[in-house]
Amino acid sequence: MRRLIIAATITCTTLLLATGCNGDKTPGNPTPAPASSSAGLPRAGAPAVQSPLKTDLLTNDPCGAATKSEVEGAGGPLKSAAAEDIAGGRGCAWIFANSGGNVSGALNVSQPDGLSHLYALKAQGSGVTTFKPLPDIAGYPAVEYANGGEGQGACQLAVGLRDDMTYVLVTQLRRGSPYLDDPCGLSVKIAEFAIQHLKAAQ
Repeated sequence: MRRLIIAATITCTTLLLATGCNGDKTPGNPTPAPASSSAGLPRAGAPAVQSPLKTDLLTNDPCGAATKSEVEGAGGPLKSAAAEDIAGGRGCAWIFANSGGNVSGALNVSQPDGLSHLYALKAQGSGVTTFKPLPDIAGYPAVEYANGGEGQGACQLAVGLRDDMTYVLVTQLRRGSPYLDDPCGLSVKIAEFAIQHLKAAQ
C-alpha cells in the first residue's frame, strides 16, 4: 500500500508541471542527444541550461540517479529503493527506515518546456503557491516549488537538465530524519548525485 501511495504522489506532483496527471509518453524511449537550446526555450525568465545532458540513464534506470550508499550517507538508512511506474515514465522511490519518510525522483518527460513552465506559472500568478529559485545545483538551475502541501519535512524541487527537461524530486520526511527541518537540503544532495551520474554517462 505504501508503494502505491508513493507512486501516486510522485505521479501527480511530477506532472504538476504539466496540466494534470494524464501523461501519455511511452517509458523507456531513448532521449535524443541534447541541443544547445530547444526552440523557443528558455522563456518566461527561466535560466538557460548551459551544458545540457542526455538523460538515457534515468530513462532506463530511474534508481541510477543515486546509489543506496549515497542516499544512506545523505539521509540515513533505507528500507527500500525501487523503480516505480508513473504516468509519463518511471521514477525511483527511496524509502527510509524507521518511518523516516521518503524521496521520489523522476524525469518530467510529460512537460517539454522544462523549468520555463514553472517560471510561466509564476509569471501568470497561478499554479504555484511556492516558487523559489535556488543556487545552481552542480552547475544546473533549480527551483523549489509547490502547489499546496507545504509543511515540515516537505520539499518539491525541479532541476533543469536541459531547457526542455527537468528532474523532479518530491521529498516527504518524518520524525527521525536528520533533514526533517531542511528537506530541500536532502533533495539538493540527491540531485547532485543524479547530475554526477548523468555526467559520467554522457
